[in-house]
Amino acid sequence: MEFQHVKITGGDAFERGRQHGEFARANIERGLRHYQDLFEHEQHVSWKAVREKAMAFVEPLEKDYEDLLDEVRGIGAGAGIDFEDMMVLNTRYELLKFPIQECTSFSLLSAATQNGHVYVGMNWDNLEWMRDSALLMTVDEGNGMRYFCMTEAGQLVRHGFNSFGIGITTNNLESTGDKDQPGVPTNFMRRRVLTSHSLQEAVDSVRRAFRSVSCNLMIASAENDACDMEVNPVRAIEMKPYNGILTHANHFALGMDIERDSGLHFRDERLRSLFAGRSRELEPEGIMACLKDHYKKSDHSHEAICKHTPLEHEDMYGNRANASVTIASQIYDLTDRVAYICCGTPCTGTYREYKL
Repeated sequence: MEFQHVKITGGDAFERGRQHGEFARANIERGLRHYQDLFEHEQHVSWKAVREKAMAFVEPLEKDYEDLLDEVRGIGAGAGIDFEDMMVLNTRYELLKFPIQECTSFSLLSAATQNGHVYVGMNWDNLEWMRDSALLMTVDEGNGMRYFCMTEAGQLVRHGFNSFGIGITTNNLESTGDKDQPGVPTNFMRRRVLTSHSLQEAVDSVRRAFRSVSCNLMIASAENDACDMEVNPVRAIEMKPYNGILTHANHFALGMDIERDSGLHFRDERLRSLFAGRSRELEPEGIMACLKDHYKKSDHSHEAICKHTPLEHEDMYGNRANASVTIASQIYDLTDRVAYICCGTPCTGTYREYKL
């Protein structure tokens, strides 16, 4: 099994979005059906109200993110889907904030790797059905900027890296500062990072963004540097690697005073210990081995790095669609500009190589 992969070229944002939407129409429609069901039947909110709430994010974006709004419009035009629905897809993180313990991310600098390369990556954990609406994209903007990314079809981006050696992965955070109001959606923040020319430019773009909710951004550069940003409406807290290793999961490592849902504090610590045990010996295969780890604190926990859906989440029909699972494992070699992507749990799947 592997993800669909589309190559996009275009000199303006709307055209790039149109190509995305045209290629991924079926995936976008599939994702929208799942989200509508999630909002209406689990959150008990009408789709009309959800669309209105998503459109409230447009005004805060019009000054500094108009190009990305144009791309969202282009995606909708290519897929034949209303702009309002496309904005729901691109603000779903802010609108839902459902308590999924979403992702384990990392950066590795040259001091920790066998070949002296810099890596950033993650295991992406979320609702199992998202795997079927996910998409890989290689994009050439025609201005010297090229990037490879993974996304939910119809969204601007989730994770990836660019031709300038900047890479980003993210994971969910919950804080007491989270607000039910419009701000810069995380999809838009991530996309600005993905098209940055340097780590400093990427970090500055996040610092400037008006944020309404919390999230974690793991950003690294082929220039042998990395920064993890625990961002929330109150402040952006930054962490740097130690001995070339930086890991993060779904709790605040530094901003504990504003943490709302602490979750289980061991996936990032477990991954850090696995990396440290292989320090100066890490290369793609060694990183993959660490991401396949199934260690958990109890038999009832599904909070392993390689995350499988527990049987207790199955309904009477064996349906596991609303349980959390590792959707994809991703390793980005920022030095060689190569991605290694596994569809599904890495212990059962195969990593495929994509060169930028």
